[in-house]
Amino acid sequence: MSNFTKIFLLLGIIVAVIALVLLFFKKGETKPLIEISMHLATYDKKSGNVENLSPNHNQKAFGILQFFSKPNSKNMSQSILCVQDHQIVDKIDLYMPDMGHGSQPPTIEKTDIPSNIRSKASSEIQLGCFKLDNMQLFMTGDWQIRVFYQNGNLGLFDLKIIE
Repeated sequence: MSNFTKIFLLLGIIVAVIALVLLFFKKGETKPLIEISMHLATYDKKSGNVENLSPNHNQKAFGILQFFSKPNSKNMSQSILCVQDHQIVDKIDLYMPDMGHGSQPPTIEKTDIPSNIRSKASSEIQLGCFKLDNMQLFMTGDWQIRVFYQNGNLGLFDLKIIE
């Protein structure tokens, strides 16, 4: 085999490897491992009471929380949280309802809407997304990621940490 043939063979192998890497590791195309939908409640700022709205309640809101790795009590978690009426979100926190305490607030940063979430919401919904980093879900049990709105509504994402 001539040197010329060896070089073309080597270049062909390199191009094939690069093509495979690009096909399988497209940035932003990763499927979420865990996806949780939001349900609504109301929050009384004075008393701190949370009241779940009945399933028949006519007020609806769109919200999705996506984890791309399994959240656990040993490691910090990251997620993308997309909600309707994002412009009136007051704060986002982590809370264990059975224990009556929360955790250190996550680092919150506005981010673009991933295409896999945009396709789930109707075009009339004003959707906005936040990247949540440094989520300390430090105990096993039931957790809530709570989205507090300025109008007194509360978006809840229920999550169970088992390890």
